[in-house]
Amino acid sequence: MNFNFPIEEIKFIFDCKGTANVQIFCNKKIVKDHTIRKDILETKNNIDIVFTKNDSADIDSFAELTSLLVNGYECKDKFKFLPYTIDKSYNFDNHVINNNNYFGYIGSMSFIISHKTDLLSQAAYTIAENDFEYIKWPMVQGPHYREKTLENIDRDTKFMHIGSLAPKTKEIIDYIDQCTIKQFKLPLKVGESRQKLENWINASRRIQINNFASMKYFNFSGGIIPCLESFANRSNLLYITKKAYYFYRYFDTNKNKLKDLFDDELIENSHVLLEFPTLYYTKEQLQLKIKEAKSKNCTIALDLTWLPISIEDIDIDLTDIDEIYFSMNKTWPVDDIRPAWRWSKQKIKDSITFEMEITIYPKIPANLFMRLLEKFSLDYVYDKYKDKVQDLRRTFDLTQSPILWFTKHKSYVRNDPPIFPGYYMDEYVCVRKLLDHKDKHWW
Repeated sequence: MNFNFPIEEIKFIFDCKGTANVQIFCNKKIVKDHTIRKDILETKNNIDIVFTKNDSADIDSFAELTSLLVNGYECKDKFKFLPYTIDKSYNFDNHVINNNNYFGYIGSMSFIISHKTDLLSQAAYTIAENDFEYIKWPMVQGPHYREKTLENIDRDTKFMHIGSLAPKTKEIIDYIDQCTIKQFKLPLKVGESRQKLENWINASRRIQINNFASMKYFNFSGGIIPCLESFANRSNLLYITKKAYYFYRYFDTNKNKLKDLFDDELIENSHVLLEFPTLYYTKEQLQLKIKEAKSKNCTIALDLTWLPISIEDIDIDLTDIDEIYFSMNKTWPVDDIRPAWRWSKQKIKDSITFEMEITIYPKIPANLFMRLLEKFSLDYVYDKYKDKVQDLRRTFDLTQSPILWFTKHKSYVRNDPPIFPGYYMDEYVCVRKLLDHKDKHWW
């Protein structure tokens, strides 16, 4: 049995009848009181259970496993299907049966219990156990309303450091929570709002976007996903990097049009989408691909999701770019409203433009975003957390990626199968939860 969290204690509770006797050994050492404590546990543990009774023919002498507690959580159902070897003195054709939590024949069983004891797993389990989320979202699999069970604790520990949300920056959350819907019902003053947003971005000491004026059209979008979907729908051949946002590979409708930007020949007049910056390629590699795509008259779009928390300084010239998509949804804790913005050189006839033209776009998240940028600079969250991330890297032996929230550790590799088709972010340790609980627990 494998557990994704550190085991503190394994407690077997037997109901023994007659002369029944059960002994438990952990790594060849006998266990007192049928309880295995962490001081004798290794990462991988050989467990032996030996059942005896005075008279092998005595049917009134038997034992039942009434409870098996791992860190206080019941998991005897996981145990019942493990094989039990009957003593060969019984003349049976098959000496191995499922134990079914019942011990009647003299015999024994052996199995392995492994658990994770590294610092990252210890931290993940601490959060999962002490700060359990009864309502958990976003969540790829399973119900959003949950109970505190061994399965959920195990799952949360395994995936605690995988994801892409921003830390729960208290100042931003508190400001949003004190706002009222009444404040944000009116339409945007679009031209004024656009200029305000562009100036706010370029006030960053790390980020510079040049030639905004080359983009004639400006739209609000409920997150960047509608922009990505629109771009895909308008393409016959869509070139993306192999490791890119998993959205495109989630839908079979895109399957026949997707091409690998680095491995496949770039055909003229195609569509090219790049995350800029990205976790997987250098900005120099991306800029070379932009030049190549422009030389072949391709329509080029940049997904700037990670731009606000780029480790490197970024300078983008929009001269060769046809569309850009910008949000703070991976930097600010605004996943409840998910505001995003699209600039484009050509008018795009899609639902985003339609909603903007007739003023039925979601005004509350759009206006709230504009209010937030009055209160918080683009660099605010980056500056708040950069030193804390460095502390976490030292504590957990992590290396930095091009994006502040993401770090590398040798123990983290891509899950097979992945959570989503094309999902590569589980190669990274996302420090979001570590930041949310920093100084609350032991790190």
